Amino acid sequence: TDITAFNYDATANIDNGLCIDVIFGCLDSSALNYNSDANTDDGSCISPILGCTIESSLNYNSDANTNDGSCIAIVYGCTQPSALNYDPLANLNDTTCIAVVNGCLDEQAYNYNSNANTDDGSCIAYVYGCTDLSAYNYDALANTNDSSCVPYVYGCMDSLALNYDPLANTD
Repeated sequence: TDITAFNYDATANIDNGLCIDVIFGCLDSSALNYNSDANTDDGSCISPILGCTIESSLNYNSDANTNDGSCIAIVYGCTQPSALNYDPLANLNDTTCIAVVNGCLDEQAYNYNSNANTDDGSCIAYVYGCTDLSAYNYDALANTNDSSCVPYVYGCMDSLALNYDPLANTD
C-alpha cells in the first residue's frame, strides 16, 4: 500500500511486503549514463557523440563525449615540401623550415658557394694558368691566375742576326 513504490497497485488492500522502491535514472542502454538499477526514466539520458576526446590531439573535438579512435597525434616539423628539411610525418609546422639554396658545395672548387646547402652539380675545378689577356702566355682555359704570366717582349728572335735579342719572345 506504499503509493511511492514502483509496483504500487491501487486495487491491493493488503501490503504483501514486495513493494519495489522507485529508482530514477536513464533506461536507454545505449546512453552514456545508462543505469541498470533504474526502473523509472528520468529523462537524463546522454547520447554518445563520437569524436576525438584527447585534448592534445590535432583533431580534438570538444563536443565529443565518446572517443572514436580517430585522434591524430601532433607531430611538429617542417611541413613545406619544397624545404630542405621537409618532414613528411609532420602535421604542424614548427617554423624550422630551411629554404633550398642550390650551388656548388665542394670547397675545393673554383665556384664554391658557401651559402649553398644543395649541390646542383655546377662545381668547376680550378684550372691554373695565366689569365691576363695581354700576356704572351695567356691561357683561355685557365680560371685561376697562377702568377705565371709573361709579358710580350718584342725583338729579333733570329740567333744568327746581328740584332738578336735573347729576351725576346715575339718577333
